[in-house]
Amino acid sequence: MPFGKLAITIILALFLFISCKEKPKTVESKDKDEGRQNSKVLEAVDLVGYDGKRLRRTTDGVRHANDKRNQDIQRIIHNE
Repeated sequence: MPFGKLAITIILALFLFISCKEKPKTVESKDKDEGRQNSKVLEAVDLVGYDGKRLRRTTDGVRHANDKRNQDIQRIIHNE
C-alpha cells in the first residue's frame, strides 16, 4: 500500500507543479482597439459564448453613426 500513496503524492505534486507554472505573457499589439469607454463592458459577453469584441465594435459603429447624424441635424438647424 505505501507504493499507492507514494504514486498519488507524486501525481499530485506534478499537477501542482504544472498548474503553478508562470503563464506566458501576451504581446499587446500597437493597433489596440480602444473603442468607447462605456461599451467596454460588452466584451464580457465572451463569458457566455458570444464574440464580445465584435459586438463592441458593432455597437461603437452604430453610436458613431448616430453621433454623426445628430451633428448633421444640428448643423442643418443652425444654418437655417
